[in-house]
Amino acid sequence: MLGKLIRHELKATARYFLPLFLIAIALTPITRFTLWIGNYPPILQFIPTVIVFLYVATLIIVASASILLIIHRFYKSMVTDEGYLMHTLPVSTESHIISKLTVASIWTVSSWLVIFISIFGMFYTSDLFSVLTDKLSYAWFYINTTMNSSLLVLFIIEFLFMFLFGIFTSPLIYYAAIALGQVISKNKILGAIIGYFIIQIASQIIGVIVMVPLGVYGDKLNESANSILAFFANFFFPIMILFAVFMQLLLFGITDYIFKKKLNLE
Repeated sequence: MLGKLIRHELKATARYFLPLFLIAIALTPITRFTLWIGNYPPILQFIPTVIVFLYVATLIIVASASILLIIHRFYKSMVTDEGYLMHTLPVSTESHIISKLTVASIWTVSSWLVIFISIFGMFYTSDLFSVLTDKLSYAWFYINTTMNSSLLVLFIIEFLFMFLFGIFTSPLIYYAAIALGQVISKNKILGAIIGYFIIQIASQIIGVIVMVPLGVYGDKLNESANSILAFFANFFFPIMILFAVFMQLLLFGITDYIFKKKLNLE
């Protein structure tokens, strides 16, 4: 059933995301060609300005859509009239949250990829590519000759975990805020906004508490590459991963509990 929920959620959101992605990709060669032409007659000099504006605006919309549409979709399907149907399905609340979280993460990563591909296609030249490959080759040589390989592998693995956890954390914050809005205020939107600020303040306080031992330990580091790498791989990333797991379980639990016990669709 979870698979069906995910497919349904993908279909419901694809009609918004796919056109945006196509527009962003299509505008990339158009904008590049427009700027490549260079000299325009005075009467046509507005054309590159308009095209560049549309291109930049589209990328901004793509970046923000992965947040705004995720919030809108969760709110509409879980706490508005549509929620009456959603909550009568023979599916657990956990499955609803997981399906929406999965799809939200897919679109978030897809948005980043579209933006990266668009910007890369916009500015790519053979000379720029050569410079980048030279810099990367030098960086790789420096890493291999100065850094502990086992620490480096651990650093990369933990960094990837941090990246993955970050993808899931943001939607969970919005989901928990929307859930809290059910019990904070009769005005669900106002309640969700208040809930969001409560979560942000609480997470900032917890984050400061977590960062204190990291700061104390960091002050004792020397400036060698391996010392800094060991700090991140053995201390900083593990603590931040545990903090991210704790926050995600907490946010998921809050959302799940409220929709199970305190749901108000009036």
